[in-house]
Amino acid sequence: MKSKELQDLLDEETAESEVGRDAPLSERAVRKGQSRSVVYSVRLTPGQTDAIQRIAEEAGIPASALVRDWVVEGLAAERATGTLDSLLDALSRDVDKLRRSVARREAS
Repeated sequence: MKSKELQDLLDEETAESEVGRDAPLSERAVRKGQSRSVVYSVRLTPGQTDAIQRIAEEAGIPASALVRDWVVEGLAAERATGTLDSLLDALSRDVDKLRRSVARREAS
């Protein structure tokens, strides 16, 4: 698929998603079973989504996993109380960021 075709498809999908953005999710969209995860819809600019996609590709992970990791990191930072566990979590997040940074530089 050419870049122009891909952009047209993205624009079309974005427009369609905007039409029904306030409609409730269908029963098919709700995950059943043990997982009680919730899907959030977030508005981002095309530049932001491009940057997320680029970073995810460089890290070799899906963009949704990258964004989910960022949200989880932010939540962990919000509830960090200076305990050893929170410090280790912060260190682990920093190491992951460093790995992504090194992967981006090696890919350049």
